[in-house]
Amino acid sequence: MPRRAKGARLYLRSRKGRPPVWVILDGPVEVSTGCGEHDRGEAEKALERYLTEKHRPEWHRGSPAEVAVADVLAFYGEHRAPELTHPELVGYHLMPLLDFFGDKLCAFIDASSCRAYWRGRMEGKVGKRAVKQGTARRELETLQAALRFAYQSNKLAFPVPVTLPEKAPPRERWLTRSEAAALIAGALGITPVAYDLVSRKPSKWGRMFRPSYHVARFILIGLYSGTRHEAILNMRWKQNSKGGWFDLEHGIMYRRGQGQAETNKRRPPIPIHENLAAHVERWRRITIHGPVEYHGDLIKKEKKGFARARILAGLDESVTPHVLRHTCATWMLQRGISTWEVAGFLGTSEKVIRDTYGHHSPNHLKTAKRRFRGHKMGDEKMKETAR
Repeated sequence: MPRRAKGARLYLRSRKGRPPVWVILDGPVEVSTGCGEHDRGEAEKALERYLTEKHRPEWHRGSPAEVAVADVLAFYGEHRAPELTHPELVGYHLMPLLDFFGDKLCAFIDASSCRAYWRGRMEGKVGKRAVKQGTARRELETLQAALRFAYQSNKLAFPVPVTLPEKAPPRERWLTRSEAAALIAGALGITPVAYDLVSRKPSKWGRMFRPSYHVARFILIGLYSGTRHEAILNMRWKQNSKGGWFDLEHGIMYRRGQGQAETNKRRPPIPIHENLAAHVERWRRITIHGPVEYHGDLIKKEKKGFARARILAGLDESVTPHVLRHTCATWMLQRGISTWEVAGFLGTSEKVIRDTYGHHSPNHLKTAKRRFRGHKMGDEKMKETAR
């Protein structure tokens, strides 16, 4: 029985008297990439170019019964994804989509196949691991965008609808003042070392672990500005085109870089919170590029350090970096700040604030509460008058 073809792949070819070189093996064909053993990244780019040149999409007359889903996804990844704010996310979504739809035609996409996809993703039957419904939904949204882009580019004769799973309910987890203090303490390596025997609450704290100062700065900025994860990490001390910056002279926090396009996740400038101002002034003196840096370099993702602080604080996995944004919104509403002001501060719509956090406001349903006051509620005379 003949062996199944493995498809085009990279192989490190070693020859006597010559340095190893990465080559592309595609059945009987061998193509040298010209990349040495330590240039794996460039070799992968050469493989990607080879696959692009080898495969020519067949659009035919644009009928979904003739166009391959793989061609639609490849067309979207090549011509549209590079223009997006996060093109790397498209790459992550394409892998499981190709795993399930890659050998199918666009006519295969309907409500039943979409349901089979998201259920397979949630059960771990599609892709490398099981994911939550929200992740499967975002992947199908990428498929939806790719099909729409192909239709708008006259590659498909008519639109192909994609059925999406229900949206996950908005997260409402936020931190109390004591939880926030414990999280900051965990970032600084401080944990309880003694407990009260009666209340079983910590009575003494001590620094038992190495402090992660950049994590503590990240937490404080998130709590007092409600800024999103990525935008906090990109904050710098000087005006730049890659991320936001602190204008200490005028007390303003610019959360978007100079010339950066505005997206749906708006990042309006805001005044530096009075509880944060003194910290920012001190951080400016002891750091080089920005507040969330480690050994002189800005970190790319606050994941391991934040998880360590959370564990030391005794908090569960529901506490993620995005919870800091929820906490900021909740604290503002609890102080009686209007939903309009909170929405402007966080860079979102008033409807989102009202729907997600509105019940935390002390003014929530206050008018309805007043309508039940008085002695005439349920009065028989009022009923007769109404008749």
